[in-house]
Amino acid sequence: MPPPPPQASLKLSESLPRYRPSKSFQDTHPNAEITSLDFDDSGEFCIAASDDETLQLYDCRLGKHQKQLFSKKYGVHLAKFTHTTTQVIYASTKENDTIRYLSLHDNSYRRYFVGHTGKVNCLEVCPTSDQFISTSMDNTLKLWDLNSQHFHGQLVLPSPLLAAFDPSGIIFAVATPHSAPPSILLYDLRNYDKQPFATFPLPDTKYLQSTRQAMPTWSKLEFSNDGKNLLLGTTGNHHYIIDSFKGSLVTRLIRDRGPPKRQNGHTWGTSGDVCWAPDARFVIGAMAGAGQQGSADGGKGGVGLWDMGKGIPVEGCLRPGWELECPREAGGAGCVAFNGRSGLFATAGREVVFWLPEMGEAGTGGIH
Repeated sequence: MPPPPPQASLKLSESLPRYRPSKSFQDTHPNAEITSLDFDDSGEFCIAASDDETLQLYDCRLGKHQKQLFSKKYGVHLAKFTHTTTQVIYASTKENDTIRYLSLHDNSYRRYFVGHTGKVNCLEVCPTSDQFISTSMDNTLKLWDLNSQHFHGQLVLPSPLLAAFDPSGIIFAVATPHSAPPSILLYDLRNYDKQPFATFPLPDTKYLQSTRQAMPTWSKLEFSNDGKNLLLGTTGNHHYIIDSFKGSLVTRLIRDRGPPKRQNGHTWGTSGDVCWAPDARFVIGAMAGAGQQGSADGGKGGVGLWDMGKGIPVEGCLRPGWELECPREAGGAGCVAFNGRSGLFATAGREVVFWLPEMGEAGTGGIH
């Protein structure tokens, strides 16, 4: 039985603004970009998938690169640890739409999950079992078990783009941005074949019209660690926090300068440039076209910290309280992930960067 989902063991309200880049890794091709990040259950390892068709494994305790693995024939995206430190699943970007189950120990495939007929755009492993979810451009969501090559459940939905398990592993959410209106659907894993028990429409037309924006592309769906809220990340100038019980909009997280631009123009996006901190109070995300020439900040880029513990402004838009500077050479924060076991978070663009608190300093943004 896999361990329970990690709980925040650190008081982050004071330490997060003191986080600084601790270690940078440039192990991919110089022109490659990293498209996904994930930590294993123990918090000891980080896996990065890159568009140069490699997987990079990092030891978080030692702060070192562990090994490189290749997937040249099939490509690699959305690499996710199973409940062991030596096995991952990932989506193919070439040849076919098969999901591959890889042993990192000997670089051999344990199983192939065949069934999708379109690009897989989301993979999520259940936090409490060996089940996982995939969504695809073939308009299906499939439920799998790591012990079988055949999917055991399927939902046909209008362009399912993202999925997420709640911390209990009982509920899963599905984002369908092309339904009318764009919505998030909640299902009980034990009765997934029935209608969703909750549907949260997210038209947000009044705000979008007032700011002359179209609905941005949705890029990340994640439950907070206490299960109370959902983070819906986008590729635009704002993200959404949604009450996971009522479906009401809690706040928009504003980032004025927009997201990082991806140099290589790949169509499969990233695993998301925004995430929850383990205490369910802070959200961490990319702030600018980090590392890009001509970006508003001169190419430095930044990581924003949104603190919901100080209350939500009347207009329902929350701006970052702090901004931390990314190393220029790292290529920004196209992917962001938090290691709830160790208190480390990682960002990735051209390089993987580990962040840890530096004692005795405040955040650099000066926005709060």
